[in-house]
Amino acid sequence: MNPQLHAYPYRDRYLSTDSGVALIWPFANVMRGEGPYELFLDTNALTKTQWVGQLPPQVRERAILNPWPALMEQWLSNPMFRKEPSSRIDEMTARLAKTGIRFREGFAEEQTRLLKKNEAQLRTQASLLFPCVAIMKSLMREKLRPGDALERLNFLMNAEVPRFSGCVMLMALALLLKARQPLKLEGDNKPAYSFLESFLAFQPEKKDETDRICIRYLRNRAGDLSLWYVMPALLQHGYRFVGEPVVVTGDKALHRVILRVIPPVAHESRVAAFTAPPGEIEDFVRSEILRIATEWKPPQPRTSDERSRLMKKLFELAADCCEFDEEKEALMVAWSEWFLPGEGLPMKF
Repeated sequence: MNPQLHAYPYRDRYLSTDSGVALIWPFANVMRGEGPYELFLDTNALTKTQWVGQLPPQVRERAILNPWPALMEQWLSNPMFRKEPSSRIDEMTARLAKTGIRFREGFAEEQTRLLKKNEAQLRTQASLLFPCVAIMKSLMREKLRPGDALERLNFLMNAEVPRFSGCVMLMALALLLKARQPLKLEGDNKPAYSFLESFLAFQPEKKDETDRICIRYLRNRAGDLSLWYVMPALLQHGYRFVGEPVVVTGDKALHRVILRVIPPVAHESRVAAFTAPPGEIEDFVRSEILRIATEWKPPQPRTSDERSRLMKKLFELAADCCEFDEEKEALMVAWSEWFLPGEGLPMKF
């Protein structure tokens, strides 16, 4: 969150394709280089492969594909995938193989073992974003004046709860854009707010959701956000990138707004961090995001039990923001059935 951090312009870390899929060099302070490139794919990029043939040869020829984010999302959300994961992975990677991409022998079986061994940990990791999604959706649908909504957010930030710093910035960005709905980012023909509004909308037809916050809705939005938070999380957990990490996604909220305005930062300490770099959005919005994120002083739990207690308070806080009883119940079920089982367990490789 250091406002003095040197950040490279987003346009220099962004590559679009004709199919609508974009490649983003995600860390604001890491310049795009000459490769090799480790491409982290979302589900659309894994299953709809036209974008591969649309890449410049100098990128395609030096690309190494990593579908782990897409496979993780499928494992957590798709019962049919969990029923036959190896064959499903083979089907998905076969489409990419037709474009000239090669996967090592036994790739599907290896990924299946990782998914099975780490299911509890993956559910816990995904659930960390559930309270953020619930609070953001609740505040944005309430008929509050923009100033009142920001005051409410400030009040929530002062509660004794742990909080992913990126989530604070994301919630602040959403409410600030709600107050400035006509604002367009440079190069876009649609307001920035419209991307986030569409992202948070209930999707009963496309994603089998209801018109209320439920586990499915929380899981889907956390899955959509995974490519934003997984990069600094991998860095923090000691993952060694095979070349330059690159996010590959067709989600417009991600590549047109979130990864542009509040991108992750790569620190030598490997601590997960985010920033709001200059030049991507008007100065007032940027300074307010940094102010809100900097003023928040999260508690530092010393034990696993203390962390669980504080996380429960965070889920309760999110539940209190919800309008309907079934929404409140969904948050508490998420805490007990998603967060708790894998809390404190290391990833198994």
